[in-house]
Amino acid sequence: SVISCKKTNRIVRDYIGATGKGPLVGLEKRLLKTGVVGRVDPDSLDDYFSAVDSFSQAISRAKSLSYTAGMADFDSVNNFERGNESASGESSNLEQARKAIDEANSYLRTIVSLFSSDDS
Repeated sequence: SVISCKKTNRIVRDYIGATGKGPLVGLEKRLLKTGVVGRVDPDSLDDYFSAVDSFSQAISRAKSLSYTAGMADFDSVNNFERGNESASGESSNLEQARKAIDEANSYLRTIVSLFSSDDS
């Protein structure tokens, strides 16, 4: 029998803050607040701002791709035989959004690693 599976972009868009809700709403602005930047070692500030900028670009790309996936991504509707998944979604906008989110996650790890461990 044929199974029809529709992947939705709503969950992705909510999570990355594109809809105004989710854990990442306004994160870029919060990362640039004085109190947050003050926790970074002064010698690492250039690396920090570079990582924040790269994170912001990756999230923006994910937001754009996830929006496009919901509007015009025909690959987000898959038909396949039970037990035999289709691999056609590898280049879909939703898949590209996932890759952008992975990239943003990598930059976020870099950002967190640049916070000084001093509690002074």
